[in-house]
Amino acid sequence: MSETLATQLAQAPGKHRWIAVSAMIGSAACWGFATVMSRDLLDTMSSSALLVIQLTASVAALLLLAIPNTPWRYRSSGIGRAALIGILEPGLTYTIGLVGLSLTSANSASVISASEPVLIVLVAWLLLRQRPSRGLVACIGVAVMGLLLVSGEAFLKRSQASSVGDALIVLATLSAASYVVLSSRVTGDFPAATLASAQQTVGLAFAVSIFFIVQTLGLERGTIATLSPGMLAYAAFSGVVQYALAFWLYLIGLRYLSPAAAGLWLTLVPVFGLIGAYVWLREIPTELMLAGAVLIIGAVVMGRSHK
Repeated sequence: MSETLATQLAQAPGKHRWIAVSAMIGSAACWGFATVMSRDLLDTMSSSALLVIQLTASVAALLLLAIPNTPWRYRSSGIGRAALIGILEPGLTYTIGLVGLSLTSANSASVISASEPVLIVLVAWLLLRQRPSRGLVACIGVAVMGLLLVSGEAFLKRSQASSVGDALIVLATLSAASYVVLSSRVTGDFPAATLASAQQTVGLAFAVSIFFIVQTLGLERGTIATLSPGMLAYAAFSGVVQYALAFWLYLIGLRYLSPAAAGLWLTLVPVFGLIGAYVWLREIPTELMLAGAVLIIGAVVMGRSHK
């Protein structure tokens, strides 16, 4: 997004709010659906190989989106520090998260990841001293109640292996929350595609390093070269959805919202995750999960006016 467009949006509150809302809904849909696709792909390939393929496709897509601002935007002051935030996400978040996802269900992963709004509020409070309004806190509280309803049966039925996976997803979610808070301080300085591509280039370098380490130590079997063209295309497509589109849209929305308000929209991820789990994996949601999804949507609708 160019600075001229950003200035025009800043001068049109109603218009940029709708852009922010649309971007947040789009990013939640991307993350919800892509989480299910990743869970499906992990039955065929290792988590480190999947992350490398996904991020390679994502960075390529983001560089295309950033062409209008290339190359001078990448030479701007501060782009290096902003790019390093990519170590948190997608670097650590998805390196840890994909391992956890391979040990738990798509529903559980979507639900745990959606606890991110609460962690965002805590991290923003600790790092930036940002205290959300009471109304926003109430909406987040209602959304968390919905998350508990959605996740209740999944957690009751989890095994020891899935408990380890759940713990890794929690760590990944904390890393993601820290990414949101730190990125909120630089989203106004760079176009969304430029910032996302710079951060994900750092994340890709981190992911490639991890891939070579686990391959050298023999911790994971199989290589990218053994995958079929169809599987590679599927993994690349999931990467464009989960990383390029999702982060690009989210950074656009984060430009106009506080970390806490932006985090509230993330509670929609499990709603899309339930839909995706049914479409891709034939995981049928229970009535309790559907009730929780309705509660989450209601909380987001109530909180949509908070910045």
